[in-house]
Amino acid sequence: MRLPGPRGSLAARALVPPSKSLTNRALVGCAVAGGGVIRAPLYCDDTRVLASALSAAGWPIDWGDDLRVGERRPVEDQAPLWLGDSGTGARFLLALLATTPGRFVVDGSRRLRQRPMGPLLDALSALGARLKAADGCLPVAVDGVQLGGGRVSVRPELSSQFVSALLLAAPLMRRGLELEVDGPLPSAPYVELTVGTLRKLGIEATWERAAGRWRVPAGRPRPTELAIEGDWSAAAVFVAAAAVAGGRVEIEGASPESPQGDRAVAAILGEAGIRCTATANGLLVEGPAQRPVSAELSDAPDLFPVLAAVAASLPPGSRISGIERLRHKESDRVSAMVENLRGLGARLEVAGPELRVVEPVAQKLGEVRRVTAAGDHRIAMAMAVAALHAGPLELDDPGCVSKSFPGFWEAWRTVAGERHAGSPLP
Repeated sequence: MRLPGPRGSLAARALVPPSKSLTNRALVGCAVAGGGVIRAPLYCDDTRVLASALSAAGWPIDWGDDLRVGERRPVEDQAPLWLGDSGTGARFLLALLATTPGRFVVDGSRRLRQRPMGPLLDALSALGARLKAADGCLPVAVDGVQLGGGRVSVRPELSSQFVSALLLAAPLMRRGLELEVDGPLPSAPYVELTVGTLRKLGIEATWERAAGRWRVPAGRPRPTELAIEGDWSAAAVFVAAAAVAGGRVEIEGASPESPQGDRAVAAILGEAGIRCTATANGLLVEGPAQRPVSAELSDAPDLFPVLAAVAASLPPGSRISGIERLRHKESDRVSAMVENLRGLGARLEVAGPELRVVEPVAQKLGEVRRVTAAGDHRIAMAMAVAALHAGPLELDDPGCVSKSFPGFWEAWRTVAGERHAGSPLP
């Protein structure tokens, strides 16, 4: 797929999709509650595979404009429940099924089989879960029983999803859950999204910060309606576009008051020179950025690909830290972005948890250079941003954006290409 190069300042409007993170949490939360309605959910690869797995495990799901989850019905022994590339879905489902009567096998793609599950499996086993797995990875056989709950610890150094999975399943445990977090908690805002979902379902999870402990009481949540807000991980791509190309982009559906951690992109790139203004429907972004990027991403790791693309389009000196856990995502995101940007002429230094831009990419307007998505939706979208400065690029796997944003290329055409005759975007 041909990604268009620089076309001058932007003057566009983009509508972001509903949040993938919140849709996944709402799906599992409604399953725990024995039913519920999810208003305006995101339909993408990740949410589709989680919904399909829940349906196969006994929860009736009706997906129209809204998504309706019914009370679970017992099912026969399961063939593998397929989660594709969805690390979030697999981790949430493992905790839910461990405390749900039945026999299940949770499995996924080759890449998902490589992603770590060990800390979650260890915590569930300590609670009495009956699990069989090799080397702390998928596939995992689950012989589900109602767990007694009580106190357990988890090491979340690789993913906050281990904590979120346990918190979502906790109301089904006979004594609730007292969850001790052993070590620093990465991506803490995602845990806050989980706690917010539980609160909307009538379950009050409390955080004892000094003790590093979450408490969730026992008791089935109440079925309710959950509305899904716009996705800041998607909005970040359009904020980045304005930062690189300049001009104005109105982003509808991205609430400046959102609890999503990726909302930090506005402040990070604001320090680099863009201006963000709240509007009635979202956010107005005016660029370009003019100064190097400085960002610490322990709480918002999904921002790394787009911020790396912006940083490599600005004057040298950008530093992006807190990236050490990104090697365990859908791809090794650090290596994938470094390979792409170095291939475009950037000089980059990576030392432990930090990337530094020594020289930006070399702009070549008359040459089409090849880049890879590495099978990763966030890498693909980041390279669309990089092209706005580097020049036209050929992307090998545009379809991978369906994991989180199936309509991305249509939206990108509106922002970066539609107004130009002969746009190469589909």
